[in-house]
Amino acid sequence: MLLTVDDFRTRVYAGLDGLVHDLERHTRRSTDAERTAWRNSLPTLAEVLKHESLGDLHIRLGPAPGLILEYRLPSSPSMADAVLLGRGPAGPAALIVELKDWTTRGDQPGSRPGLVMHQNRETSHPSDQVKGYVDWCRLYHSAVQDAKASVHGCAFFTFASDVAAYRAEPHAGLVGEFPVFARNGPDLAEHFPRFITDRLIGGDPEFAEAFEQGVYRQDRGFVVQVAATLRNRTTSPFVLLDGQREGFEKCMREVERILRPARPQVRRKTSEKSVIIIDGPPGSGKSAIAAHLWSAIAADQMIDGSVVLTTTSVSQRNNWEALFQRASGKSAARGMVIGANQYNPGLNQKWLAAERAAGHATEIPDWRANVARYRKHHDQLRHPDDHIAVSIVDEAHALIDPTAPGARGISASGWQLHAGPQAWHIIRGSRVSIFLLDGRQSYRDNETTSIEAIKRYAKDHGCKSVEVVSLHDTQFRCGGSREYVAWLEGALADAPGDDSSGMQPGRRSTTTAWRQSNGGPFGFTIHERLSAMDAALRSAISSGRTARLVASYARPWATKGVLNPHGLSASQMDFLLPDRRGEQPSWHRIWNFTPDEEYSTFIQAPEGSPIARDPLWEVGCPYVVRGFDFDEVGLVWLSDLVWRTNRWLVQPEHVHESALKLTRGRARRGDKKAQAELIERLKRGYRILLTRAIRGMHVWFEDAETEAHIREWLGA
Repeated sequence: MLLTVDDFRTRVYAGLDGLVHDLERHTRRSTDAERTAWRNSLPTLAEVLKHESLGDLHIRLGPAPGLILEYRLPSSPSMADAVLLGRGPAGPAALIVELKDWTTRGDQPGSRPGLVMHQNRETSHPSDQVKGYVDWCRLYHSAVQDAKASVHGCAFFTFASDVAAYRAEPHAGLVGEFPVFARNGPDLAEHFPRFITDRLIGGDPEFAEAFEQGVYRQDRGFVVQVAATLRNRTTSPFVLLDGQREGFEKCMREVERILRPARPQVRRKTSEKSVIIIDGPPGSGKSAIAAHLWSAIAADQMIDGSVVLTTTSVSQRNNWEALFQRASGKSAARGMVIGANQYNPGLNQKWLAAERAAGHATEIPDWRANVARYRKHHDQLRHPDDHIAVSIVDEAHALIDPTAPGARGISASGWQLHAGPQAWHIIRGSRVSIFLLDGRQSYRDNETTSIEAIKRYAKDHGCKSVEVVSLHDTQFRCGGSREYVAWLEGALADAPGDDSSGMQPGRRSTTTAWRQSNGGPFGFTIHERLSAMDAALRSAISSGRTARLVASYARPWATKGVLNPHGLSASQMDFLLPDRRGEQPSWHRIWNFTPDEEYSTFIQAPEGSPIARDPLWEVGCPYVVRGFDFDEVGLVWLSDLVWRTNRWLVQPEHVHESALKLTRGRARRGDKKAQAELIERLKRGYRILLTRAIRGMHVWFEDAETEAHIREWLGA
């Protein structure tokens, strides 16, 4: 709902309790901290907006009917606290205000312009945060592009009166463009109001409504610039070979057939869609194809519409965003990446509650009826049909399909299960959908999308056929050794004659080629001591190679949310293990540190981060490292998946992956089918971890019998 500034101030002054109640109801957040922040922030903002020239501006405090605090940026998980909309000196204008109900006592300038020391922790500078929102709207908001609107931003501290640390170097340049204002006399009475009135001089209801209905759309000129950088052979980190090139060419053929006119003067109008699936194991180069496809399509000025790299997890999205930013040198290039959750047409918990109150059947199996009813009552979908020209979906096996067999009861952060399968909506919302996947990397309970399901959903949307490209004969990790991958499949199989794992029995006659050639170009070393594995990896790092430590989720994430986990005592860390089995615990590490939910930190090791100083100080889990690789990898093989006599077994008490909660719970209750499924999921996790290295794997085992089994397969 759009409010005039006068209406907003009236609600704050005459009914703050009701306003806070509305905010609780619409945001579904009702903590004491949230209520306090609203009670502090909104009256202070209303006080600043008392200038008579601002009364007919519009203020937008949320993305859905009703008043909620944040405005969700189109096709983004990010929310801006408040957006003022009106007319500026040169036309329509928007001003994004980031509200901070922070105390700043003791805060210090940070190590970089975008980082500040707040409460003894380096966190995002509020001006850098609002800069991201402004850049997003400038480059990806349809209403801003159509109206050629100006977009500005600032941060407002509604509690603190002293923000000197935030204005000091190295932040002065950033704050010069995106100022910070405090709760003090000069800022409240003069500086902040003048900043607003210099940029907004009157109301513009037409633009305000258009902004309200705005959707994601890429600025074509900017996209072409980024694509050119990625396609530059001297700077691009991606090269295609053999089967990758075939897959790339087949995808481009379909893109051009659907989207590119036969002649530049003729824009072909067709409702036809196309779906392509690229199927390949770990290390087959799916991500390289994804990057080349994006850059080739985005650079083609004869193709209209947005081209996005679609991701299926926060970790994957963070890493792709970081890769786009690093490759192009432009932070706004992160906006070329959107999460699969953003294809939801708009169904949410509020809608679900209203439908149930009206007596409608709204269970997950009714998802098609749910979507149809939502369409009937909403002229504007949050993600309209055919809205994206090309969606390139990396790690598509991790897409959520709540209708898949055995999916009942799964959880999904950010996705409304009652909307149905994510893949169905990606095809609905795209002209061309390209899915890159490996079904045997689906190891979490909610990773339920299969090739067969994608084909069904393509047929639902009128696709006559689905092109499937196989990369199963391609291997770029593991020293290019397909023999190693075959050996690994045999090692993870049960003994011949028992097929309870669902994998083919091990066949040594077909897996000895790798060992007969002494591992070929790819090494595999078992270490009796963790210190020895550390030393080998540090030697690789000192010679210029990349290296990381990894493990399956067989230890709780005790340090999650801890501000400085690297400074904890050994006994407080996630890992406290004996250097050699049978000795007193002495080797200690933490799980991958994710400040501000930035999972890319572990992979990218940005300058100034703890893992940049010591790449072996943290341990990565399958969720974080899936899709990425390093020269050398050290695996800490724990006691969740163990070998006993002639088969693999699971020890559920050592399984701490939260996304395996349903399967683990059934397995603990003695469900044999669930135990077999959990074993298979853990094998997939270890398969991911054991195929992250380019040059060599290093492994330490917590369990002696498991180590003996792998040594036997090695012939050691």
